[in-house]
This record gives sequence, structure tokens and C-alpha cells, in this order.
Amino acid sequence: MKKYDILHEIFHRAGTEKFMTLYELETETGLSGSELRPMLEDLKEESLMVEHTEGFQISENGFHFCKGRWV
Repeated sequence: MKKYDILHEIFHRAGTEKFMTLYELETETGLSGSELRPMLEDLKEESLMVEHTEGFQISENGFHFCKGRWV
């Protein structure tokens, strides 16, 4: 699984209004938190996603990226 697959999962499951927790991502992807964390950090560095105490959410830049790629 690649980092854009993770972004795709968050985009389709949570959209831009909701959050996905690390536990939900682990459940959906079958990867452990330690496997997911580097990909999530890359997505944050690319400003495609943000992390809050509630979980992970698509950023405004990420929304435009996702919309251009998957919608």
C-alpha cells in the first residue's frame, strides 16, 4: 500500500468534514500504526492531510488533489 492509497481511503471514508483515527486506518488497510505513520507523515509534509486529536483529515490542498485525481 502506498501513501496515496491511504489518502484515497481517508478521502472516501471521511471526506473533508470528518476524521479517521489511526485505529480506523489500521482496520481498513490491515497495516499497523508503525507501518502507516511514515506514510501519514509524508502526506502531512505535502500539505495533503492534517492531524488533529480527533484523527486525520484531508486538507484544502488535499481536497483539490483528491478531487482532481479520483472524482
